[in-house]
Amino acid sequence: MTLSVSSFTAESPTRAQLLQALLALMAGQSFSSITVSQITRHAGLARQTFYQHYRSREELLLDYVDSVFAEFYDDIADMVGASPELDSDISQRLFEQWNRHRDFSRLIFNAGLESLLIKRFQNYIARVLGLYVRLHGIPVSDAEKLGFMIDYLAGASWMMLDRWVRNDFRYPAEKLADLFSELSRPGFLAVMLQRQI
Repeated sequence: MTLSVSSFTAESPTRAQLLQALLALMAGQSFSSITVSQITRHAGLARQTFYQHYRSREELLLDYVDSVFAEFYDDIADMVGASPELDSDISQRLFEQWNRHRDFSRLIFNAGLESLLIKRFQNYIARVLGLYVRLHGIPVSDAEKLGFMIDYLAGASWMMLDRWVRNDFRYPAEKLADLFSELSRPGFLAVMLQRQI
C-alpha cells in the first residue's frame, strides 16, 4: 500500500516506513493483533527506532490520520474565511479527501477503530469551527451549546463517511457532499449567524 500524503513521507522517511509496514499488516490481519515487533520487522527497522517516534501503534496510526486532516484543513482554510455563508465546497473537499485516501479509509473503517478515531474527528471539527468563529468574529457565550454543535457535525459526517466507505465508495462523492450540505448547512448557519452562541 502506498501513502498518498507526500508531506508525511517528506517529514520523516522513517515514520513513513513504519506507517507503510502497519498498513501492509492491517491489510492481512486485525489491528488489535498487530504488534510493534511485527511493524518494525516488516519495516526493516529496529524496535527502538519505533519508540523514538511513537509510544504505541495507535499513536502511529493517528499520526497519519492527523496528516490527512492537516491537508484538508490547509485546503479549506481560505474557504472558511471567505464568507460566513459557507458554500458546499467545504463538504465537497471533505469527501474528496477521504476518496483520495480510499485504501487507508477502508483499512481504518474496517478495522473497528471507531472509538480511537471518533474523538480525533471531533477535535478536527472543533478546529474548523474554531477557525470559522475567529475569522467571522462570532462571540461565543454558550460553550456548551458549541460543544453540542461540534458533536452533531462530527457524528453526522462520521456516520456518512462510515456508510460510504463500507459501501465501497459507490455513491458519488459530489452527491454525498451536496447531501451533507443540504442536511447540515441551513441549521448550522441559522445558529451560527445569530451571533449568540
